[in-house]
Amino acid sequence: MKGIRLNRERLLPLLLVLLPALGAHAFPVDPSSKSARQSQELAGQSSKPADTPEKWLETMVQATQNLTYRGHFVYQQGANLETLAVTHTLQKVGDKSEELESIIYLDGSPREMIRQGSKITFASAGKEPARFEHESLVPMVGRFTSGNFGKHYKLKPAALDRIAGREAVQLLVVPTDRFRYGYQLWLDRRTGLLLKSVMVDSEGRIIERMQFTSLEFPGELTSKELARLKRKLPESADKNVVKLNSKSVPEKAEWGWEAGWIPEGFSPRGHSKRSSVVSNQKVDILNFSDGLASFSVFVEPDETRVLSQATEQIGSMAAVSKVFRNGEKYFHATVLGEIPLGAAERIAVSVRPREQSQKADK
Repeated sequence: MKGIRLNRERLLPLLLVLLPALGAHAFPVDPSSKSARQSQELAGQSSKPADTPEKWLETMVQATQNLTYRGHFVYQQGANLETLAVTHTLQKVGDKSEELESIIYLDGSPREMIRQGSKITFASAGKEPARFEHESLVPMVGRFTSGNFGKHYKLKPAALDRIAGREAVQLLVVPTDRFRYGYQLWLDRRTGLLLKSVMVDSEGRIIERMQFTSLEFPGELTSKELARLKRKLPESADKNVVKLNSKSVPEKAEWGWEAGWIPEGFSPRGHSKRSSVVSNQKVDILNFSDGLASFSVFVEPDETRVLSQATEQIGSMAAVSKVFRNGEKYFHATVLGEIPLGAAERIAVSVRPREQSQKADK
């Protein structure tokens, strides 16, 4: 694929961070358990058990941010399966609290992601580190931090289960159309921490999976673990930090392009310009989100002057690249995001200059 080339080793960290009613079931937390008390105290929760899917999601986000834990989990993205070790804690820094988190890849070449607050560094042996900004390293959790995904998903309780030796509450997040994925979540019954997540397509096929195989809540990390989390991290050669949690931008962003078709519920969340990886051109980037799923549209001048289109699916990440002509100029448009491939293709073929779009609408 030309233009925005997909480097799978660099893409995986982004994926970690970048799915009729069943009746009213209640899944109470055991308020007498030590883990439940820790979750309630650290996350500032009341002693009242979570009794609705919405409250369980709130508890999940709070538990992920506030609890001290360590464990191992497997992460499946398409045909790729990774085993990882995670360590997380919340530390007081002056008058503020800062999350410290580490994910170490246990397969393949040595790699690690360290998060200090919202700053993430991805280090791979023998390569320059990459810098990002995001809110969580644990797959799937970051997608639910906003707690607002509107009318395009339905949240349903499912059943009790058992994951990594712990009782779990299962929730279903069901999309209302075919332009986004569905999710199944298993939360620790005592603390609300996410133990397992599955992203599924419209036919129920698994697109992405995360599942803890071991988990413990030590209360405090060892001095060695804390020193590793707090260490000074190397600077990236690329001083531009990729922000993965941009705030919403106006509908009419200063962008010379228009996506003629966008799935209902998705709105612009960020606009930027970056250097192309294959030329000296600048790439226009516009990010969209529906509060849960997200995708980006990249447009840059094309020097090959060959009309073409390419598609690729890497687990939950769809990539569609299209070269199109506007007068005597050629441009390369790429759609990359956590949406079904059919939706990404439809968006890509609709990209055109804004003035051309405005003339077509008259």
